[in-house]
Amino acid sequence: MERLNEPTITFCAAPSAENAEGRWLAPVLAAWPDADVPDAVKVGVERLGEISGDSIGEGVLFVVLAGDEPAALVAQVFDVIHGAMIPAVVVSPRVSDLRPLIHKHGVIVVDPATPAASLASMLFALSQRQTLVDRLRRDVRTGVTADKGIRGEMDRLHEELHLAATVQRELLPQKLPDSDELQFASMYKPATYVSGDLFDAREIDENRVAFFVADAVGHGVPAALITMMLSRGLINQIALRAGRDAEIDPAACLSGLNIELCQHACGNYRFATAVCGVLDKRDYSVKLAGAGHPASILIGRGSTRMLESQGPLLGVFAEAEYTNEKFTLAPGETLMLYTDGFELAFPEPDSEEPATTPSRKKSVAPREYLKYMDVLDASTHADVRDSMDALASLVASQEGSLHQRDDVTALAIRRIDPLAAAHPIRRAA
Repeated sequence: MERLNEPTITFCAAPSAENAEGRWLAPVLAAWPDADVPDAVKVGVERLGEISGDSIGEGVLFVVLAGDEPAALVAQVFDVIHGAMIPAVVVSPRVSDLRPLIHKHGVIVVDPATPAASLASMLFALSQRQTLVDRLRRDVRTGVTADKGIRGEMDRLHEELHLAATVQRELLPQKLPDSDELQFASMYKPATYVSGDLFDAREIDENRVAFFVADAVGHGVPAALITMMLSRGLINQIALRAGRDAEIDPAACLSGLNIELCQHACGNYRFATAVCGVLDKRDYSVKLAGAGHPASILIGRGSTRMLESQGPLLGVFAEAEYTNEKFTLAPGETLMLYTDGFELAFPEPDSEEPATTPSRKKSVAPREYLKYMDVLDASTHADVRDSMDALASLVASQEGSLHQRDDVTALAIRRIDPLAAAHPIRRAA
């Protein structure tokens, strides 16, 4: 049946109800308490199954039963009324039998002796309420449709972010350049789907290994897009100088990358920090240069040394200058490079801030996090990968680690000490 836009009364009488229209419907319409008398649509009781909330629209159902209907037919009447959530007034001489259904879900069951004026008032009140109910129903339907659209869009974005995360991980080194003398280990923990951090370590030739860790300012997709530019730019700068110079200058690599970022900024803020280095396996000399990056750490057997990164952020001033720090990686020493998310991963001791509020959690005090570097000492774990696993466990055990504030990335390079590897020194617990 068509949906009627105007308020209506759908009148439904049992076949055995004599002169139902003249006896019930006409008096009700005559006693209607409003000047606008609704239209009446007459439907046989056998067509009740075709009635729905949509077909009645902003109307009500007026049902007259003779009292001799089969129980199955009566059950069908109320099943339709309740199933379609239609407000209805049912006239039946068997009120006592139907008493459990009285005033249930907007259905009123009354005795045939009820005056027409009372029936008209009941139907009028139900029709007025139903107008509001139908509007709410339409609003809910609109909301459900919009919710489905939003869910679909969120699912699509979810899939795209998962794909972006997969692509970004494929840009990371699939295998680090371990050798008989050197071990590499990494930790990579994005705060969201994608990361603003990146790292790499690769052999330039049989004698030299280049490595870097970088951190794009910001989080999420914008920072992740910048990491792709940083990765390509640093690799290109290293390759350019490896083919042109006898020695690779990390400071010059950062300078070239900085100029490239400044030239392609196009008014957008594309800032980043980075530390870049080259290790010569012939004498284990290391040249290291930084651009606004946290100080790298040189961890020996029982000692720790900070290697400050000199130079401003990348992508700010094209004329910025960077310098190299030179040192030799001794047997058993580990060089640790990391992003500032590592510092934020550990709470400050004795902080008065509630640890359960990650957004307010303070980072460790300057140099305070060095105590966590003990796990990278070669005397604690002979294999640097075991050391990095232990460090990752420490990060994961901190309160708020499930909702980390920043990406956490680290790269460790250890020169193997043959004597210590054969006879590892274990610290007292």
